[in-house]
Amino acid sequence: MGNVLLVVVCLLLGVLARRSRRFPEATPAVLSRVVIDAALPALTLLYVPRLTVDGSAGLTTLFAALATPWLLFALALAVLWPLARARGWSRGTLGALVLTTGLANTAFVGFPLIEALYGARALRTALVFDQAGSFLVVSTAGVALATACAGRERPTPGAFARRLASFPPFLAFVLALLLHGVPFHPFLLVVLEKLAALVIPLALLSVGYQLRLDRSTLARDGGKLAAGLAVRLALAPLLVLLAVRAAGLHDEAANVIVAESAMGPMVTGAVLAVEENLDPPLATLLVGVGIPLSLVTVPLWAWLMRII
Repeated sequence: MGNVLLVVVCLLLGVLARRSRRFPEATPAVLSRVVIDAALPALTLLYVPRLTVDGSAGLTTLFAALATPWLLFALALAVLWPLARARGWSRGTLGALVLTTGLANTAFVGFPLIEALYGARALRTALVFDQAGSFLVVSTAGVALATACAGRERPTPGAFARRLASFPPFLAFVLALLLHGVPFHPFLLVVLEKLAALVIPLALLSVGYQLRLDRSTLARDGGKLAAGLAVRLALAPLLVLLAVRAAGLHDEAANVIVAESAMGPMVTGAVLAVEENLDPPLATLLVGVGIPLSLVTVPLWAWLMRII
């Protein structure tokens, strides 16, 4: 569970860095840029070319990888879009909400929790869910939503294509698919591993630097925070649990699907929201509160699945 401890430490270090006043105000933007332009592409090239789906996971794993993350993103959009319109929230607020709560932290927090709850064998399902599912959603639908909410240009197919073509993680994903099964030189693997290791520390330092938990912040964004976390930590896993049980799926892979769907907000989604200036305080608040809270709620969902 060292990853979970690292999450807490990096968030606290980010908060302390801001309070020390020794870092420039542009620090979060710089950290986010390094994550998106260098660390995330390295992570993609490290894992996607070696990704395999064997027969033991069966159709359940394929369902998890291809369908569930898209379902969760669509759910967040369907629930939060009309709510945002009814409450008069800005497009930036809507983008921050959906990019963080429509996407789950299925890797860095998800992997250690899945291993703790179900054992190392279950990580095969979790890996497919994350790399073939969640990452593809944030690299396509996430970028499209960010482009539309940022309002810098009309959300036309051409504008989306230009944004996607300039999004390094997506380009790395395409390259990784082309290199599937191609062995990498050990020296190259070392470079990719070192760069990929920067994703979570730098992203969470950025989140922690911008995190505000004072009374005025909670008074301003408390309702938005509650709505987003209700979707991410309660409604999303409930929908997936009902779906897999309705399909007659009760095996370990099905339980991993539900548990991954219950993880806290995705850090990459928050980084994308911050980069596009989509209500950065709310995006960081959702991650800063949602991830620690998920360390309690995910085991509760795992317990619930034992009796349902």
